[in-house]
Amino acid sequence: MKRIPLRSLADPRFPEGHEQYEPNRLDYRVLIEQVIRVPLDRQQGATIDEMRKSIRVLDALDKADPGGVLELEDADWEHLRTKTERMPWAMVDRRFVKFYDDVVGAGDGLLEAARTADSVVAF
Repeated sequence: MKRIPLRSLADPRFPEGHEQYEPNRLDYRVLIEQVIRVPLDRQQGATIDEMRKSIRVLDALDKADPGGVLELEDADWEHLRTKTERMPWAMVDRRFVKFYDDVVGAGDGLLEAARTADSVVAF
């Protein structure tokens, strides 16, 4: 079992209360949905097997509490890890690196994941 904190990372360019604060917040739940929906082979598209694996991750995400911790079976985490590693990012942002590190480095420690699952983290 792997656990990933469902963080919400603020954009350091916009302080809380600024009109661009909310629209520029990076939410792990949304990122995971985006990563998991991109086919591993963008030219060929997703196979049925890949769709089934991806749906398992989305189902686990639906069950997770907002701002909580995403718990994945090892095989489901491996699928998310692979997709995260292959994700073509549209821009350079240290928050994407933090997301990548949290997914790829996910462990099985519930207390550690819960301790780091701050609802909002600023850089």
